[in-house]
Amino acid sequence: MQQQQVALNFEYLKPAQYLVDAIVHDPQYIKRKERSKSQRRIWENVPYDAYEKEKMADFMKIVAKNKIQLPADWSECDTLKMVYCGKFKDKNYLKVLQNHLAWRAVPNNFQPTDINIAFLQKGIVYTFGRDKQQRPIIIMNLELVNLKQFSEEVYINALSYYFGIIKKNCFVPGKIENWVFIMDTKKLGLSKFPFKAIQIATKTMQVNFCGCLDKLYLLNPSSSLSFSWKMVSAVADADTMEKIQMLKPNEYQKIQERIPANQLEEQYGGKVANLTKFWPPINIEIPGGYTEEILKAVQSMKTAEIVIQQDVPASEEDELKLQEQMAKMQIKKEDDDDD
Repeated sequence: MQQQQVALNFEYLKPAQYLVDAIVHDPQYIKRKERSKSQRRIWENVPYDAYEKEKMADFMKIVAKNKIQLPADWSECDTLKMVYCGKFKDKNYLKVLQNHLAWRAVPNNFQPTDINIAFLQKGIVYTFGRDKQQRPIIIMNLELVNLKQFSEEVYINALSYYFGIIKKNCFVPGKIENWVFIMDTKKLGLSKFPFKAIQIATKTMQVNFCGCLDKLYLLNPSSSLSFSWKMVSAVADADTMEKIQMLKPNEYQKIQERIPANQLEEQYGGKVANLTKFWPPINIEIPGGYTEEILKAVQSMKTAEIVIQQDVPASEEDELKLQEQMAKMQIKKEDDDDD
């Protein structure tokens, strides 16, 4: 007997329009500093400066030179993000683009596979609330991170799929284009700290979700991690460190400078009960976390196969084209290296 199929539409995660309308960004938030030192948080529906346009043109010349066909949904915003990921240097653009197109060519990065859903049900990563500028908050519980339970590939697939849902449904072009990340270390010592898994998450976000991070909170550190962090902070780039804040439990009130207490779980000093069910992602502004339509769908999840609405980046034909381009790009790179 064929199972009933239930479609989940993640549009219930979208912020209320009146809250979006109230958002006004300082020009220094949208973009600050100049030329190769530039830092940008808002990418869409805003003007780009002369230097950015010059570098975007350079990037497109490299695309043309290597005869790369960009995906049909490619935008100027995508080009600019690749320029930033390449640190405004021509020599970096091909590799950055190669990595990004390779990521786009993997269907499991965009689909609700059984293993992706199993990963998300664990609560390793989940969303909860929004900050004062309606940026979604993503929480990662490092105590649950285990590369023996889920492979490196699954981490990339599941995180990519989840971040894509949040980006599509919680962001609003020109208004909300960033998220706040809470990484709960659960006092893990250095010997048990999942450095490799964090490296995987960071690498996935840096190129494929470039410019999305607004703030990272590292919470509940062990004494060994705190000591190591002080040493890293002393030599790290000031702009990077500005985005990262390490807090002990007795300092959690500082989170409320950015996130209201009614948007935070009790475990982080907020007023909302800790979440116990992590998938599908909830909107805490809706009673029960979901619309009535979604609640019915969630109730059916135990007995029905879930087909989740998604944006698959490419058809099978497009995927083959991408793989073909990747092979050509690799050959070209090897030829250049030989020169």
